[in-house]
Amino acid sequence: MDDFLEFDDEKKSVKSINLDDFSVEDLRKYIKELEDEKKRTELEIKKKNRLLEEAKKFFK
Repeated sequence: MDDFLEFDDEKKSVKSINLDDFSVEDLRKYIKELEDEKKRTELEIKKKNRLLEEAKKFFK
């Protein structure tokens, strides 16, 4: 992974890249990386939501 994705640690975001020079094959790889990152992010959201629900049980 990370052939295309570059992170801005200060802003905690993915840096924009110019897609004009990419081949179709490179663009497909880029889409795959973005899809994988989306899945990873969704799993993290689920994990945090589970932890939040568990924590709420202690503060009823």
